[in-house]
Amino acid sequence: MAQRGRKQSSQVPGMVSGGSRSGGSGGGRPGQGKPGGKAPSGKVPSGKARSGARQSIAAARRSSGDRTQLIIGGVAVVVIIAIIAVGLVLYNKNSAVPESGYGVSTASTASVDDSGIITVSNGSPDLVLDIYEDGLCPVCGHFEGQFGEQISKAIDQGQLTVRYHMVDFLNSRSHSGDYSTRAYAALMAVAKGDGEKPGVFMQFHSALFDSKNQPVENGSSDLSNAQLASLAGANGASKTTQEQVSGGAEVQAASADAQSNLQKLSAVAAKSGQNPGTPTVVKDGTPVQINDVDWLTKLLPAGSADSSAPSSGG
Repeated sequence: MAQRGRKQSSQVPGMVSGGSRSGGSGGGRPGQGKPGGKAPSGKVPSGKARSGARQSIAAARRSSGDRTQLIIGGVAVVVIIAIIAVGLVLYNKNSAVPESGYGVSTASTASVDDSGIITVSNGSPDLVLDIYEDGLCPVCGHFEGQFGEQISKAIDQGQLTVRYHMVDFLNSRSHSGDYSTRAYAALMAVAKGDGEKPGVFMQFHSALFDSKNQPVENGSSDLSNAQLASLAGANGASKTTQEQVSGGAEVQAASADAQSNLQKLSAVAAKSGQNPGTPTVVKDGTPVQINDVDWLTKLLPAGSADSSAPSSGG
């Protein structure tokens, strides 16, 4: 409907024809009368009104964008939490100590053959493992701390025989320059002198790798022969054996046998395309993957499920 007293406009009320402009006499804009006249009901929105509408739309879009970002951020937080939770479960699982609380072997005996291999057993079980270690190796210390008790229990129960092959390639990282060799010599002396005493060798072996006693690589000190002898005595070695250790009686033999053991380790590693390193566990000439906390549980005879590692939630 056109404004009273004016000709009826051909513009359909409410329909915008072209863009609106602020101010001016209104010439060329359908639906607008003379200056000072009353605008019809279909008045084109002013520039101010359209600007406000655009701002409202922009604000709505920003609000929608903010909500989307919040949703994405929330999902990301949930995913991160889930990843951390899975990581913690796996860490707890892989760092579990099988048979924690069992302690050191009390029933095993030890012997040394002509090539310096130290065999520890209690009977003649079918499962035989060869373990390569270096007395200075920190990972060997961790290995013994995590699996030593399970190994001791399996030996005591007549389920496992272990043949220790000691090497000394970390000598250069010891303060004395020959600690790995001397630690091996001390183990040989105890196995020869007191190997028939149940548990003595394994107690001394465990003590050597205990963090309270094991020297650190590139450290400012390590154990002298006298200190090795004292440690052996504290774990059941006789006075005669202690004198053998303090006098370095087996050092020369240990040095030669360590090199032979290292050659065997290198050959075993080469078969599986690996570099030789310690600790290495070998079964029937093939390295065992010991990254799985249940590696020994899976090797033990059926019916020894009580030797399994505690669950991550335990």
